[in-house]
Amino acid sequence: MSSSLPSLPIRLIDDGRGTFGPLTDLRPVYALRAGLGTIVERIEAKVGSKVVAVDVPAAVRDIAQEELQTSAHGATASTEQLVVNARLLSLDVLDGLHAGEARYADDGAFLAARVPTGTAPAAAQPGAATFKAQLANAPWDITTRIATTLAEDIELFRNAPVLANCERRALRPDEGQSFGTHPILIDRTATVGPLCVIDASKGPVVIGAGVVVRPFAVLVGPCAILDGSTVAERSLIKASTVIGPHCRAGGEIGGTIFQAYSNKSHDGHLGDSFVGEWVNIGAGSDNSNLLNTYGEVIVRLEADGGLTRTGRQFWGAVIGDHVKLAIGTRLMTGTTIGTGAMIACSRSPATLVPRFSWLTDSADGPKSFRIDKFLETARAMMSRRGKSPTPAVEAAIRALHAKATGA
Repeated sequence: MSSSLPSLPIRLIDDGRGTFGPLTDLRPVYALRAGLGTIVERIEAKVGSKVVAVDVPAAVRDIAQEELQTSAHGATASTEQLVVNARLLSLDVLDGLHAGEARYADDGAFLAARVPTGTAPAAAQPGAATFKAQLANAPWDITTRIATTLAEDIELFRNAPVLANCERRALRPDEGQSFGTHPILIDRTATVGPLCVIDASKGPVVIGAGVVVRPFAVLVGPCAILDGSTVAERSLIKASTVIGPHCRAGGEIGGTIFQAYSNKSHDGHLGDSFVGEWVNIGAGSDNSNLLNTYGEVIVRLEADGGLTRTGRQFWGAVIGDHVKLAIGTRLMTGTTIGTGAMIACSRSPATLVPRFSWLTDSADGPKSFRIDKFLETARAMMSRRGKSPTPAVEAAIRALHAKATGA
């Protein structure tokens, strides 16, 4: 198959086949982090052009359009577009795509097409050739692929800002010790050490711009700590972990993605999980990522949905945006915590915590976070990073709260 790929404007289509629980409450699926970039950033880097149009669910349409007005600014008009599934993870399926061609997976899922601007891809033809490709169907499909994704991303973003200022090097004696044959890429503005350890024996390690890795931290590849994040003293960042931009990471973290702007600064374990934005995880909080039976983890991502088989022996938690966990919170295997929930109870919460829940040890039973108080808290946290909810995001939060609480 040819590796050539036309640099055409991109249209992303969310076909609605994936299930991601609260992670897609306030963002389209293509905005989920997969590695050094989000799904959309990886597609744009592969194609070499910008997304100019999207087809997404109504609940996040205004958010998507708000972002699109900024990101697509200056995009070149064209009579052709590349139409791509918004859940696409394996980007090699885009190689050699010919004009008028549409590609589909073995199960009939649409993958990509090269069609005239404004037209829809042709339906899959019976007996037509199919292509093997990985699509994100659930959060664990993204986290399980981290090792492969990071290896791809080091090539994909070689000349992009995320890696442009990185140098491949071992740790200096004043920083600590590093070993292994995989790349160790450290941005020139990052600070490491002293007495840190980087293990690149099984995968690459990327430390982004402005990252601070505090003394005695251990990073095990494949992993990435992205721009502006801090790794606390004595932390263990285990393999297959991506700490997104502007996060605080501490304790033991493994097999996990942090979307961005979230905090787990203190001791405690978090494994095989996906954490949204503006999350705060209190000191000493832990999660289980393995059943005592060593069986397959089965989860519920939505209160009105059925049980979902993960196909994984290891799976921890989905933690939605703006979740707050008090000190000593314990999460059981396969927990899903809805957007905006606040948990401050001494016992483990249920494995499905509804959106905007307010859980304490009070005898009054579970309550809901008041929308005015929630937004006040959200603005306070975001202002510490110079951010605030955009009009589209605030409108989506209000609609989500009304639906979740019946208010």
